[in-house]
Amino acid sequence: MFAGLLLADLRFPGCLTLKDRRGILCSMLDRLRNLGFSASQTGPADLPGRAWVACSCACRTAAAADRMLDSAEAVLDRPDVDQASVERRTILFDPEG
Repeated sequence: MFAGLLLADLRFPGCLTLKDRRGILCSMLDRLRNLGFSASQTGPADLPGRAWVACSCACRTAAAADRMLDSAEAVLDRPDVDQASVERRTILFDPEG
């Protein structure tokens, strides 16, 4: 089994309040969850122009995990959001060691 992990530092240049950011961020997180990801905002909670997002998935093959991570990046690629940084990893999970 392979686990895919994506960590993103997002900037919201048009958001002046937390409510502005919440609308965009909730939409993105819902779309990620609908694609089969576990997704959440991991910080900072008090800055209206910035958010860190983490999402993960589990797949049978590394190629499938990479395709899933590609779809997650597509969700985060919006004209009203700047991606300061995006890190992604595909990790082999072997319970037998």
